[in-house]
Formats: sequence, C-alpha cells, structure tokens
Amino acid sequence: MSTDPIAALEQGPEVTDVDLSGADPEALREALTAGGRWVLRRCVLTGLDLSGVDLGTATLERCDLTRVRLRGAVLDGARIEGGSLAQADLADADLTDAVLRGVDLSRARLVGARLTDTTFRDCRMIGVDLTGMRSLAVTFSVDGCSLALARLADAALRGWRLERVDLSDADLSGADLREAVLTDCALRGTDLTHARLEGADLRGADLGEITPETPAVLRGAIVSPEQAADVCRALGLQVI
Repeated sequence: MSTDPIAALEQGPEVTDVDLSGADPEALREALTAGGRWVLRRCVLTGLDLSGVDLGTATLERCDLTRVRLRGAVLDGARIEGGSLAQADLADADLTDAVLRGVDLSRARLVGARLTDTTFRDCRMIGVDLTGMRSLAVTFSVDGCSLALARLADAALRGWRLERVDLSDADLSGADLREAVLTDCALRGTDLTHARLEGADLRGADLGEITPETPAVLRGAIVSPEQAADVCRALGLQVI
C-alpha cells in the first residue's frame, strides 16, 4: 500500500490498495470532498473522523471503514460493495439512493440518518442502531440481512417490506409496524413490547417460542392457521 495517502488521492479519482488510516483527518476530508466521483478499492480508513465529508455517488469496494465517524456525511447515490462499516458512526448522514451490498454494519450507528430509497442487501447489521427513526413512509429496503440484536425501538416502520431478514433478539419495542410484511424472516426473541402491529402480515415469519404473553404482543397482526394453532396451544387450548 502507498505510504503517502494524500499524494495517492491526488492521483485520483480511482484509488486502489491505499492505507488512509494514518492521514490527517481534516486534510483527508478536504481532499475527498474536492475530488469528484471517487472509486476506492480495498482502501483502509479505520478510525478516522470524516464527519461531514461529501462522498456522494462514490464507489467503495471492499474498503475497511471500521469505527469511522461519518456524522452528517453525504453518501447519496454511493455504491458500497463488501468491506466493513462496523461500529461506524453514521448519525445524521445522507444515504439517499445509496446501495450497500454485503457490507458489515455490525453495531453501526444510523440514528437520524436519511435512508430515502436506500438499499441494504445481504449485509451484516447485527446490533445496528436505528433507534427512534421517524419518517412519513419507509422507503429503504433490507433484503437478506441480519438485524439480530438491532436497536429499532420506537421506530416508524409502517408498511415496511422485509425479505429473508433475521430480527432475532432485536429491540422493536414501541415500533410502528402497522401493515408491515415479513417474508422468510426470524422474530426469535424479538422485543415487540408495545409495538403497533395492526395489519402486519407475519405469516412468513418465524415467531420463535410461543408463550401465553404472545397473543397480547401480536394483537392485530395477521398470522397463519399454523401460527394461530401454536398460540392456542400456548394458552392451554386444544386445537382439533
């Protein structure tokens, strides 16, 4: 990898195999913001404070951005393939129209991030923080991702469409999930306390262990006959 990261960027906008983690954050932020449409491949930016940087329409392929601070950053239209954003701080970042595929977002913080038409596909999002997300409509999509242990308390997720998503042990307490549709999803151990589930279609979800408290938690949701039978058995009723 190059020993002079800023000099490597001056050769841009396509940069490959450069370790940027030792660069001065302010100089790096200015260089990236002024550099146009970046294509970064297998670059290392771990632990840097790049808050407010403009990486709109950039392409990041297999880059390591573990623990990077991207508060208020502009990533609209960005394409992020593989690599890591684990423990990254993306609070208040703009990810409009961004596509993230196969990215490790474990324990990343996305509180207040703009996720209009953002796509997460086959991402590892264990413990990601989306607490208190508010919007008039959910327009971001999550497909084939693990959101186990994710923090989605009080999130406005009405009409959310999820396919092949693991929400095991996630915190969805107080979330608005009205009219959501969960297909091939896991809700094992998920906290749905005080969540709004009116019209939510859970027929394609694994509800995990059914307990006598389950009917109250799932009040208003749409379930399959098999799921309803499991609920009845948990209440001590005989299903014939």
